[in-house]
Amino acid sequence: MGVKKKVDVVTIGAGWTAAIMAWKLTEAGLKVVSLEQGPSRWTNPDFEMDHDQLRYHVRHLMMIDLAKQTWTWRPNPKMPALPIRRYGAFNPGQGVGGSAVHWSAEWWRFLESDFKYRTHHIERYGKAKLPEGSRVRDWPLTYQDLSPYYDQADLDMGASGQAGNLKGRKIPGGNPFEAPREIEYPSRPLVMNPLGDLFADACRELGYHPFPQPSAITSHAYTDRFGNHRSGCLYCGFCTRFGCEVDAKGSAQSTYLPVALRTGRYEIRSNCRVTRVNVGAGGLATGVTYVDAHGHEQEQPADLVLLTGYTLSNVRMMLLSRDAHHTQGIGNDRGLVGTNATYQHWQNPAIGLFPNKRFNLFTGNTSAANVIYEWDSDNFDHSNLDFIGGALIMAGLGELDPLNVAGGLPIGTDSSSPTSSSPLGEPTWGKAYKQRVKQWDSVASLTMEGESLPYDDQFFDLDPNYRDDLGLPLLRITFDWHPNDDNMYRFLAQKCKGIMRQMGPAQMYFKGDEGGFEVHSYQSTHMTGGAIMGTDAGNSVTNKYGQVWDTPNVFVTGAALFPQNPGANPTGTITPVTYFAGDAIVNQYMKHPGRVIG
Repeated sequence: MGVKKKVDVVTIGAGWTAAIMAWKLTEAGLKVVSLEQGPSRWTNPDFEMDHDQLRYHVRHLMMIDLAKQTWTWRPNPKMPALPIRRYGAFNPGQGVGGSAVHWSAEWWRFLESDFKYRTHHIERYGKAKLPEGSRVRDWPLTYQDLSPYYDQADLDMGASGQAGNLKGRKIPGGNPFEAPREIEYPSRPLVMNPLGDLFADACRELGYHPFPQPSAITSHAYTDRFGNHRSGCLYCGFCTRFGCEVDAKGSAQSTYLPVALRTGRYEIRSNCRVTRVNVGAGGLATGVTYVDAHGHEQEQPADLVLLTGYTLSNVRMMLLSRDAHHTQGIGNDRGLVGTNATYQHWQNPAIGLFPNKRFNLFTGNTSAANVIYEWDSDNFDHSNLDFIGGALIMAGLGELDPLNVAGGLPIGTDSSSPTSSSPLGEPTWGKAYKQRVKQWDSVASLTMEGESLPYDDQFFDLDPNYRDDLGLPLLRITFDWHPNDDNMYRFLAQKCKGIMRQMGPAQMYFKGDEGGFEVHSYQSTHMTGGAIMGTDAGNSVTNKYGQVWDTPNVFVTGAALFPQNPGANPTGTITPVTYFAGDAIVNQYMKHPGRVIG
């Protein structure tokens, strides 16, 4: 085994949160090395005219290679788990910049009640309202703790949107349910397509309050505080699963990596797979072991180890890192690593056909949508309902291309019990199918994105039967929807149905029941939990800074820290949480290395 020269900090992954940490720590004078399992792709010229739908949508070029490593899944602990051999529910990325290279850039702030979830619901409805077997928690952070970091992240991204609550004053046209903001978005909202406008008109007629979805995509030319110059969005239609050719989309490449690299104290090693965090005689991490691009095992000593990968990767690394001090893995002395596994509802309950309209859905991106928040979180009274939680509802999502359209267009009469290969029981081949495909730009979908609660029987652990190409156990996912999820979906689906009817389609397909969790169909890559933050070692894996209680020179970043998953995309909150943790490392931890910071 080769041994590299010791550095101050090593990060496992070179994605979004690694880049933020590298910026903050190198500017503080620390030497940082990031070990990235994927390849290097750097700036917008690398993505210029890179519009190959087969490579990116179908063959998942920038995703983890399932031939080398994957996950297993089962719906509950009584069932056997099997490996996921083709991409479905979630698509984790790899490569420098991570999934933020090819994300859709939806840029949400969580609501104030999301951070005090358990307390809020008990105070309003009583403890009996919490679903049986749920593990809901309050965050150890509040919205107010993160508010200045939310503001700074908006400015660093050049985020586009319309404020709805500016310093406590409600602003028409924005989200009336959002928590108070101190600043307006630095970029005006992205332009909507005709579907987004049709949806917004119908919502207003029903008394709802539609607003443009906030996005980490600049709507006009923008220069950030670091001096990075970015163009405005081209609405090219190649956004999700593609790198941005003009740097309009926020990413590690467009913002943080250039700053860290300019210090001369940051190094990225690509095609390197970390196999474990090493721990010394005192119980603290001493660095990591990894397999380099040539297949050789290497050791990288470091004073501080940051787990900056995707949720599933961070949790697996903790469980794989076993030694005499951590026999069940780092952070797992009380068996909490892997608990509070959550996901997110992402479904299209109502789909309508508008034969005489063209929506131009080949343009734009997923961020260019109008949204309503009336039914998200606890924005509505749940007293007489059989669930807690909710979802945002939106329409106007673009980026449709021939390959993802041709998978089937559900067009027909109301139906909530599909019986064959398409949601309407119609064949996905032949003359009738070809006629439907011709109408692809006249089909409107309403999307609901809802929260996911943790349960005792939802968790991540190491699979006892299946291993990756390096011989290491795969991570096993035990997850399925529960009655609270089913009831929430039925309620929200009816709201979608009412809005679609108001929009006036010639025909409508309606899915009234969600069914069980479907691992084979893509929904979102918003897996969260598994290394949750909390107030002490008895209720969490880390403190509010992501510092692991039992190994205090190891920090975890990203959505693995979330106690439960609200009804909005996680990256807009992952970013300020990482800013918050980075500042704590620089201003507190480095003054007292090896100690838990308060």
